[in-house]
Amino acid sequence: MILEYFAGLLAFAGSSVLMFILVPWQRVKDSAAEGVIIGLGIAFALIYIMQNYLGLWNFNRADLINIAGIPFFLSAAWIPAVILFWHLLAQYKNWTLVLVVLLAFPLAATFVQLMLVNNNMLIFRNWNLYFTYLVSLSIHIAMLGYLYYTNRLNNLKEMVNK
Repeated sequence: MILEYFAGLLAFAGSSVLMFILVPWQRVKDSAAEGVIIGLGIAFALIYIMQNYLGLWNFNRADLINIAGIPFFLSAAWIPAVILFWHLLAQYKNWTLVLVVLLAFPLAATFVQLMLVNNNMLIFRNWNLYFTYLVSLSIHIAMLGYLYYTNRLNNLKEMVNK
């Protein structure tokens, strides 16, 4: 295994660096609480259900800290990822770019799982990367819907009303 126990910390650091480079500080501060609740909450709930309840996958030496078998830093990597996702969705006034953002984030999540699987840090049982992409896409569509209906995506409302 490469970077045994440090994959989660690496994912958290990488998503944090991307967030701090691409998202203005004021938006990071404004979105931090929801980023923690939604990013960490969804990650913990998803991993608990998929791993501990349904037994569809199992993490193996992927993180320094595990809570009930759930890798903490790997889950926490979703906090800055959610803030970055929301920020990018709010920036674009072109359907193509919004679609690219919507499809790219689940693809990135699937790629991270591919790296973990190839490094024997994630073991699938009756699961595959296609399912990962579909579940992640569903979650991102739900987040887009939440943002849209809470009036945080005025750029999309303008595109819809044209």
